[in-house]
Amino acid sequence: CRKDEIHGAFDRLFAHFSDAILVVSYRSHGIPSEAELVAMMSKYKKKVQVRYTDYQYALSRQRNGREILIIGK
Repeated sequence: CRKDEIHGAFDRLFAHFSDAILVVSYRSHGIPSEAELVAMMSKYKKKVQVRYTDYQYALSRQRNGREILIIGK
C-alpha cells in the first residue's frame, strides 16, 4: 500500500509468476499507471494485451473510472 514500494512489489510479483499466464484486474487512476504496469509486465511476457470495461468501484471516488485487464502471455 505504500507508493514508494508498489513498483517493486509488482515487479517481484511478475517475476515470480513469469512462467504463468498473468491477468491483472486493475482500475484506472491507480498507482502505478496502466502504462507502467504494461511496461513492467512486458519485461517478463512476450505478448501483453490490455482490455477495458466501464466499472464503478464501490470504494473509489472517481466516477469516470474503468476496469483494466492486463493480460500477459
